[in-house]
Amino acid sequence: MAVLLPVTARAQSYPRLHITAFTQQADRATVEPDGVFSVTIHVKIAQRRDRLDELILGSLDNCEIISNETVRTAVPNGTDFVERLTLQALLPGEATISPAYIDADDPAQGKPMRFSSNAIRVRVLGSAPFVSAMRDLGATARRLLLAIAIVAGLFAAAFVVIVLFFRRRRRRVPAAVTIPPPVAPLPPPTQPTMAERLGQAAAAYRRERSETALLAVRTVLFGLCGVGSGATLLDALRELGERDRDLRAALLAAEAAAFGPAPERQAAGDRMLAAIETRVQPHGANEGAWTR
Repeated sequence: MAVLLPVTARAQSYPRLHITAFTQQADRATVEPDGVFSVTIHVKIAQRRDRLDELILGSLDNCEIISNETVRTAVPNGTDFVERLTLQALLPGEATISPAYIDADDPAQGKPMRFSSNAIRVRVLGSAPFVSAMRDLGATARRLLLAIAIVAGLFAAAFVVIVLFFRRRRRRVPAAVTIPPPVAPLPPPTQPTMAERLGQAAAAYRRERSETALLAVRTVLFGLCGVGSGATLLDALRELGERDRDLRAALLAAEAAAFGPAPERQAAGDRMLAAIETRVQPHGANEGAWTR
C-alpha cells in the first residue's frame, strides 16, 4: 500500500504514473552487529515501463548498503518492480531505513503526489561497550601477531647473516694453479718477394681467369718495371727499356689478355702465364730481374 502526500510543483514536471502498490519489507527483525540483512522494495504501476528511475531510496541509519538488484516483471495490468537491497548492520541499537518514495503525477488525483512506502526498523543485538571491547581486542590481537611476525623475521635474517659470516671465515685450501710455460714469440712475418707475389698472382689467374686476377698480375708486372698504379703500358715499357725482354713479353701478353680482341684473350693469357712461369722457377737465369 502506498502513502500519498501532495507535492508542491507543476504537474507537467512529473511523470504520469498510476501506482497501485508500494511496500518496503525486511527479511529479519533482529540482526547481530556487522550482520547482513535484506530489504525488498515492491512497486506496482498500471503502465508498461522498462525502468523506474523515479524511485528514490530512503535514508539509512546505523546500516549501509552492500549491493542491490532490480527485477522487472510484466503483469497483465501493469508492471512490477522489485528492488532487493543487501545491507550490513553497524552498532548495537536500531538500524532504520526511511520510506522510499516516488514523485509523480497521479491520474486519480489529477495533480502531482508523493507516493511513499513504509519505514523499516531492525533491532541490532548486543551492547555497544561489549562490541567496542571486542573490536579493540581484535585490533590488539592483529597488532600482536604483526609484532611476532616482525620479530621472527629479524631472527631469521640474523641467523642467515651469522651462517654466512662463519662460512666466509673458514680457511679454504688454495687450488693448485698450473703456470703454463712461456710461449716464444712468433717471428715477424716476412714480406713476400716480388717473384713470390708474381707467382701467387699468376696462380690465382690460372684458377679463376677473371678480370680481378688479371689486374693483380698486371699490377705486379708494372711494379717490377718500376712504375706504380695509374701508369700505362707505355710508361712501363719506357721504364723497363731493353734490359729484360722476357718481362717485356709478359707485359705485352698481359695487356693483350686484358684489352685485346675477345677471341684472342685466352691465348694471350696463356702466353703471359708461360712467360711468368719461366721467371718464377728456382735458379732462373734472370731471377734477379724479378726481385728488384
